[in-house]
Amino acid sequence: MNGFSGQARRARNWVWASIALLSCMLGAPAAGAEYPDHIINGVIPFGTGGPSDVISRIVATAMSRELGKNIVMLNKPGAGGNTGIAMVTSSKPDGYTLLYCSIATTQNPATYKTLPYDPLKDLMAVAILAESPNLVAVSAANIQAKTLREFMDLVKKNPGKYHLGGAGGQRMTMEQFMMQLGLKMEIINYKSAADAATAMMSGEIDAQLNNVPTLGAGVRSGRIRLLAVTSVNRLKAFPEVPTTPELGFPEYVDSSYIGLYAPVGMPAEIVSKLHSAAMRALASPEVLQRFNDLDFVPSKLTQPQADAFYRSEIARWKEVVRKANIPLVED
Repeated sequence: MNGFSGQARRARNWVWASIALLSCMLGAPAAGAEYPDHIINGVIPFGTGGPSDVISRIVATAMSRELGKNIVMLNKPGAGGNTGIAMVTSSKPDGYTLLYCSIATTQNPATYKTLPYDPLKDLMAVAILAESPNLVAVSAANIQAKTLREFMDLVKKNPGKYHLGGAGGQRMTMEQFMMQLGLKMEIINYKSAADAATAMMSGEIDAQLNNVPTLGAGVRSGRIRLLAVTSVNRLKAFPEVPTTPELGFPEYVDSSYIGLYAPVGMPAEIVSKLHSAAMRALASPEVLQRFNDLDFVPSKLTQPQADAFYRSEIARWKEVVRKANIPLVED
């Protein structure tokens, strides 16, 4: 009897062990294969129409096809981008709430006294999507200067009189512009770069630093005048605009970039799947054509390289703030 019971128990244990092993073998891949099983929210921490909005939507549309589920884009402006970033960092790290953002992710930690999130512990870069140099643009109604030198002379004769506008996340870009050229202007922040461009076209502000997607319409209408491009090469969209090195400022080369970010703690397989989807999207003919039209260059950084870049940029901007003794934003 005892022998039979022992055999029965061993048989029963073998059956349960086999079931458990089979469940592990089938269950682990299935969990990874299920993602995504519903729509993904893509958060843009600025208003509509700016570079972050335009480029992010182009890439998200292509990524939706790659992932087989729609990425629904949500604009959540406020506090220089911090409102939208905090929305993502406080979300569940399951791959269903993502951040599409400009350099605000790396500049805000350097310029704000306090943040509603920890940029190093709460956020990670999944991919750097694209970069583009900035254009130095002025209001045709307010500024008669036709060259960068003429504009500099005008501002230097009237320190603090003229207004330089942009989205909150561009503050360090604007500070760097003034430091490099020895200018003193009043910075005016808007909810999006597009709002700043609209303000410049109406004469509300005098100058702005931004990309082709934001400034193109104003340039074509004659209400915005371009003075320089902050790169070593001229832009395809505006080949007549000289570069800052050509104009005697070889050290002043500055680009904006758009990245894809997620809360820290997201499973590695989901990080990998999102990065791969982003890279395939960036290599698609339709995205390459749109980027070419807008003078954006797709990134080829791996996911670890993208995250390392994100963290190194935070350190770089903090050092700029320290050396320049720039006062921190209180809110």
